[in-house]
Amino acid sequence: MLKKKKRRSREYKNNSQVIDLEEARQARKRKREAAAKKKYKVHKTKSVVSRRQAGKKARRRMIYLVVFFAILGVIAASAFNIVSLKLTEAKTLAEQQALLEQKANLEKIYSRVNSPDYIEQQAREQLKMIKPGEILYVLPEKKEEKETTGGGIVPD
Repeated sequence: MLKKKKRRSREYKNNSQVIDLEEARQARKRKREAAAKKKYKVHKTKSVVSRRQAGKKARRRMIYLVVFFAILGVIAASAFNIVSLKLTEAKTLAEQQALLEQKANLEKIYSRVNSPDYIEQQAREQLKMIKPGEILYVLPEKKEEKETTGGGIVPD
């Protein structure tokens, strides 16, 4: 059968030895430090950290770093998206403004289309129509003039 371990209080009760508490504390402290030297890695700051704790700390730092970069990536992607949308918006607004100006010009022309003066003007310019008793003079355009002067022969 297993032998029962004596409890400290009974052990010291049966032993009539006087114990110096301060000396016992110092001995326990030396014993702990010796065990820590074997098992633990001692840093320059004299704090005792086990290899397991150091590994956990390194993993935790790595996780924090990955999370930080993930958040930074999401923020960068969002900022890029916002900037590209703003540029697209600016281009669209400029295009809209140009179209509004074109619409205003076309509405102005449309309002004049049915007037007799506009119809007469278009008939004279595009169809070369004249009123009875008028004489129509057709002058060569500048393009034709350059071509004729380039050859050296000028038509009369």
